[in-house]
Parts: sequence; C-alpha cells; structure tokens
Amino acid sequence: MPKHIKAVKCPQCGSTRATMLREDHYRCDSCSTEFFLDSDDITIHHKHETDSDPFASLHDYVSKHPKQVFAAVGGVIFLFLFFVVLGGLSSSPSRSHTGYGAYESGYSLSDDAKERISYDLESPYVFTSAEGRPIVLVCGSSRPATVSAKEGKAFIRLYDGEKKTLVKTIEIPEVKGGVDLTGVRLFGDGAVYFILNKKNLYRLDRSTLDIKELHGEDYKQTEFSEGFAQVEFFYEGHGDALKVMTNLGKSYVYYPIPNKLYTDKTVYKGYTEKLPAPKVCTHFAFSSQTTEYEDQQIQLVRYRTLEQVGYPHDDAYFGWTKDYGGSGIFTDASPYRKVFVRPYVIERTRMQGYEDLTPGAYYFSPEVLYESDDRVLITFKPTASSDAKRMLRCLDAQTGKVLWNYTDEDDQISRRSVVARFSGGYLLAGYSTVWLISNEGKLVSSTDYHSLIEGE
Repeated sequence: MPKHIKAVKCPQCGSTRATMLREDHYRCDSCSTEFFLDSDDITIHHKHETDSDPFASLHDYVSKHPKQVFAAVGGVIFLFLFFVVLGGLSSSPSRSHTGYGAYESGYSLSDDAKERISYDLESPYVFTSAEGRPIVLVCGSSRPATVSAKEGKAFIRLYDGEKKTLVKTIEIPEVKGGVDLTGVRLFGDGAVYFILNKKNLYRLDRSTLDIKELHGEDYKQTEFSEGFAQVEFFYEGHGDALKVMTNLGKSYVYYPIPNKLYTDKTVYKGYTEKLPAPKVCTHFAFSSQTTEYEDQQIQLVRYRTLEQVGYPHDDAYFGWTKDYGGSGIFTDASPYRKVFVRPYVIERTRMQGYEDLTPGAYYFSPEVLYESDDRVLITFKPTASSDAKRMLRCLDAQTGKVLWNYTDEDDQISRRSVVARFSGGYLLAGYSTVWLISNEGKLVSSTDYHSLIEGE
C-alpha cells in the first residue's frame, strides 16, 4: 500500500523535526523519542526514554545554539564574580576609616558609624617641644569617602613620639582639597615653619604648639605688601630663608630673622657680608669623591665657620680636586694644586678650620643626620655591596669615638631621615614610620603614623 504521510510528527511532543534511524524508524530531535510507522500507515509506535540520557535535549540545544548559550553562561559568571568581589571588599583592609575616633575595618561600617573617612597624609616630621618632649607632626587632609577629594579639609596632628599619644589636632580651614607639605624647617629662632601647597606659610610655636599663618603684610617689607603668590624654603645649606614670589610676579629670597631681602642675583653676595656679631660654629660633613680623584676615601669632616643666627651662610663642600688658581680654560699641562677644599668655598663659608674626625674609616652612601656639641649621628653603608644594609652610627663629636651602631634589618631608614634628639634618645622620621632609638642605640619602637591616624 502506498504511503501518503507528508509530515512525520513525534507522538510525544508533536515536533516535526526527526532523524531517520532506518526505514520507518525515527528519533525526535527535540525530546529524543524513538518511533516507527506500521505498514498500514495507521499506527505509530513510539519509545520515550528519559533515563538513558537525561541531558540529551540540553546537549542538542547547546550544539545548535552555542552563541546564545555561551552568552547566558557568561552573564551568570559575571554576576557571580561581581558579588564575590563586592563581598570581599567589605572584609578586606582599607585606608578609609570612620570619623576621628572610631576605627573601621575595611569598608564595613559599625552600627554607630555614619560615614567613612578617607585620609591623604604627608610624611611625618619630628622635633622637640620647648619642654624637651619629642613631637611627631603629621599633616594631611580628610574627607568623607563618598565625596570628591576637592572637599578635603586640612589638618595637622601632633603626637608625643615617646608615648605615641595624640597631643593636639589643629584644623586648617583656609586650605581646601588636597594637601602638599611643601617643606618643614626648624629655624634658628626656635620656631618650626611649614608650608602647604607652595602658598600657605605657618609658624609653629614650640612652647604652646599653636600655629599662625604668616602673610606678606606680616613682614616689614614693602615688596610683600601685595601678598605671596608662591612661597618655598630656600636651599637649606644657605640658611633660614624663604624663596617668595609676590602677587605682582616679583621673586625674592628673604631671611626673616634679620629681615634681609635679596633678589636671586644678589643673594650670593650675602654669604660674604660682614656679620654684626658672629660666633664660631662647628659642623660636620662628608667629603665627596670627585672624577679627578675617584680613588680617594670619603672622609667625615669636622669644620668651623663664622656665623650669626638667621643670616645668610653657605655650607662647606669637601673633596679632593685640582685647583688651577682661578677661572678659565685649562689643559692637562696647566699647573694646579691638589686641594681638599677650594679657596672660594673657604671664603663663602667664612671657614676657620677643619679636620678628619674619623681617619681610616670607610663610608659608602653616607649622610650626617644630626649634630651637636657632644654627639654626631650619621648613616651609611659599611661596604660597597648593593645589598649592604644601611647603618646608624653615633659618634662622640669631640673625639670621633664610636658610641654605638644600629643596623636596620628591614633597610627602611633613609639617608634623608629627619632626626630629633631628646632626653630618652632619638626620633627618626621616614616615609610614614618614626623610629625611636635609645641613647644606647637600641630600637625602642617603630610606629607607622599613617596607620595610627587611619585607625583612630
């Protein structure tokens, strides 16, 4: 009997998509049901199996629609990872903390906390108060973590460097947004001066630990009557001076203690001016290795100069070199003298004499960190090896005798560290850490003041 079936439909799901297995035998492409046709074209027998391959239809769909499936799976994975990362942030350490007195662990808030606070902190500076207490100064800005950095409010924190307790917090409302500590310096008048954002100049009284902002009109100079457009410290080796640009665009170098004003071109004449009441002062410096005598050993030099507090002066420069007796063009055939300090350096520094404090000692990458009448604190590497750890060494300023050595195993102490000495030892300030070293050269404490502030 001829067959008249035009479309083979699955008796299970009704789909017309089927695959012929053999004559009159089919498998549904949608539900995998197998069926066959009787020869009388009346009866359709089928077998629907679900246990043999429960994922057959899924496999079949994936094979026929790979792009849609991969897109759906990718979306699910993305959402999963998003919530995992978000959850991880709530339990990971953070540099944002709640308020000035509540500590926050990560981004999660305590029941009492209403908002997170973000801090932008500068490196600490150390000095001693008028009472002789070791003080750590940290300047920065704070703001709610949900607002722009432009909304930051400036402040300084003063801590007792031995007790690690907060002494005073001073808000600086006139400074908005980010804070850049342009410089901090202890002047010969006993006051600590600091500059923010190259514009705001402050004087800190070491007796009261109060600050006062200084403006151009506070100084007895008509050139400053229009105010400061920019202010920085002048080179430290040239004395207690400010480099100022007025709002009229004029640049000056100003020594506030003697109230002496110079231009960029005339300031160098101040080094040779006669001083009203000079005194002999003792200083220490390391010599430099020059290209002319590279094999010469670096020396720790003690030298004496005529100075007066606050007046212009120039730091001495030592290092074996050739002195041709003047300026000009010289050749290898030109006569010269081998000298340790050039004549013009002696003149500009008003030098009275010098000597090698530690003959025969070896120093690599050295720096003088602190000097006084009885002590000299230096830092250096004991060998030329690239992995040599930096050392601290305390010397008798009169005899050069080594009193103690300290090696920083973490090698974090810098040759530029600021040092303050008090009755209990020495404070050394680094990037964010302040080390307290006893008078015997033992490490008493190491405090990260950035973490301390962020954890309050």
